[in-house]
Amino acid sequence: MSKYSHWFSWWHRWRCCPPPPQVTGVTALTGGGSSELVVTWDPLPTDADITHYRVYRHKSGGAWWLLAIADDATLGIFEPGRLGIVDAPDYWPWPNPADGGAERCYAVAAVSRRGLEGPWSAETCGMPL
Repeated sequence: MSKYSHWFSWWHRWRCCPPPPQVTGVTALTGGGSSELVVTWDPLPTDADITHYRVYRHKSGGAWWLLAIADDATLGIFEPGRLGIVDAPDYWPWPNPADGGAERCYAVAAVSRRGLEGPWSAETCGMPL
């Protein structure tokens, strides 16, 4: 194996199969109470070859962390024709009641079958009840 094989592998993967397009239509709307927010977005077309989506949450201090991974099984659960998750700080993924009434911001990215993450969506924020 040559000393350039790792570089070539990365270049070939990127060149051969570009990352998925940017996710659009992200919304963060109040849920059923208990400080829930329902984050939904438009699914990408099937020819984009997506396996799942990563939902990121903006935390204090400018840090982003991975909140959830969603796939097509979430299609239509919260809103017809859209994908989504529920973010409720009192039970998932780590209980933190202090987050309850604060504004929360999210971004979503698609991941292809080759494991490439596309560009993040525009940031969207919501205020829970």
